[in-house]
Amino acid sequence: FQYKIRPFCNRVKAYLDYLRIPYVAVEVNPITKKEVSFSKDYKKVPIVLFDNEQVNDSTPILNYITSSLVKKEGSLFNKHKDLLTSDTERWSEWSEKKLAVMLYPNITRNFNESWECFEYTKDVMEWGTANRYGTRLLGAVAMMFANSKIKKKYNIVDERKELTEVLNEWTSAVGDKNFLHGNKVT
Repeated sequence: FQYKIRPFCNRVKAYLDYLRIPYVAVEVNPITKKEVSFSKDYKKVPIVLFDNEQVNDSTPILNYITSSLVKKEGSLFNKHKDLLTSDTERWSEWSEKKLAVMLYPNITRNFNESWECFEYTKDVMEWGTANRYGTRLLGAVAMMFANSKIKKKYNIVDERKELTEVLNEWTSAVGDKNFLHGNKVT
C-alpha cells in the first residue's frame, strides 16, 4: 500500500524490484485512506502484507524482506549473498533519514510543483474521475502547506542546496566506480 510519490514507498519497491520479488502496489488515496481501512492503528504508507502479516514503514519492511527472504538459505539468498555489505545499514539509514527527507521539500515548494507531483492521480482509475481530480487538488494544496512544516521539522533552510549536499555525499562515496563497491550492485 503506497503513495506513488512517497520516497519511503519507493525504497521498498526498489528493493523488491532488485530482488525480483513480485508484488502488487495498491495506490492509497491520501485524502480518504480508504484502501488502508483494514489497518486499525497505522494509517501511513508504506504498508506491506506478507501472507496476511502486516508490516508498516519502510525500514521494518526492508528488514523483514532481508531477514525473511534474503538471509534464508535457498536460491534468493545464494543469488544475493553479496548484496549485504558492512556498510549496508549506513547507506540504508542515509536513504531514509537524509535522501528521502530532502525530496518532498524539493518537489512541493509551491502550488505548481505540488500540482505536478499529484499528476499521477489521474491514472488511478479505481478512484473515479471526481475523486481523482479532488485528490489531486487537495493533495497539491496540502503538500504545499506541509512543505514549511517538513522544513521546520528537519531544520531545512535551503532545500536545493541541502539536497545537493546529500547527493554529493553519495556520489563522493561512489567516486568513479560503477557502483558503491566497484562493478557489482550491493
